[in-house]
Amino acid sequence: MPYLFTCPHCQTQTLVDDRYSGQSGKCVTCAAAIQLPDFAPAYEEPSTSVAQPQRSHWRRGRLSPQGRRLVAAAICLLLIGCVVVVALRYGSPALSNMQAARQRAQNLRNIERIAAALNAYAVDHGSYPPPRIIAPNGTPMHSWRVLLLPYLGEEDLFNQYNMNQPWDSPANQVLARQVPEVYRPPGEAISGMEAGYSLVTGPGTLFPPALPSGPKPLGPRDVVDDPGQTLLVVQSLPPPNAWMSWTQPNDLDVQLMQGTIGTAPGREIGGSQPGAVVATVDGRGHYLNERISPLTVMALITIAGREPLPDDVLDQ
Repeated sequence: MPYLFTCPHCQTQTLVDDRYSGQSGKCVTCAAAIQLPDFAPAYEEPSTSVAQPQRSHWRRGRLSPQGRRLVAAAICLLLIGCVVVVALRYGSPALSNMQAARQRAQNLRNIERIAAALNAYAVDHGSYPPPRIIAPNGTPMHSWRVLLLPYLGEEDLFNQYNMNQPWDSPANQVLARQVPEVYRPPGEAISGMEAGYSLVTGPGTLFPPALPSGPKPLGPRDVVDDPGQTLLVVQSLPPPNAWMSWTQPNDLDVQLMQGTIGTAPGREIGGSQPGAVVATVDGRGHYLNERISPLTVMALITIAGREPLPDDVLDQ
């Protein structure tokens, strides 16, 4: 805003724009040298009629534009520091929620990759891999996870694995330390050589008992129920206080299940976090809420139960 200035030499009064505040020059009437009072913050742009002197950031209690920018930057840094201190001291639900969402997204990507590999195996072999590779004498030899390695980009690891020796032979145990990342759900309480995904095996499932003289393995064409509502692979935890390997032939047994998500590691579907991720025969990944009905879970496991399920049963 303009400021009324009186020349001390000729007493001429002139309205001076506040951008010339604190500057020196010549009176427009008598041409005498004058010094304008510092009545407003100075501007940085040069003037055509009044010379602009060198100014410090502070002048008579007022800030120049550069000084104001420095103060603003200092305030921003202070606020950021306060946020960091609060987050470290009290925790941040928002940050925790973001981390949980990222882990769930990666978990879904993992299980969809496994489902795609299972379906690719079925295309090549006419059926899904047996959950257990059994020796002629009935000894469990290997897990389906080993047979799936070439379909997960792990050809080198598969070629080194000795299928003629059991999973716990010294040579295969050394290779078992190379756990493919796709078998390990992020953020889960599994360690060592354990895996976080399993098949559901047993009567009425896609994976009946694998015995030398038992039924032949099943494939997608054997599914009578809706493929989008039939579980193919699920998230799981090993039994408590049990040492497990991803190469070990061990999965969930439907005859021991109640269908309660996350209630019994080694027996029920679920991880250490609420709910569980699963993949259906059509290759899609889903998140099962821990509050889903056990009857619904058991209906999703069977391949020919013809249970009436709502269309959005896996989208809740």
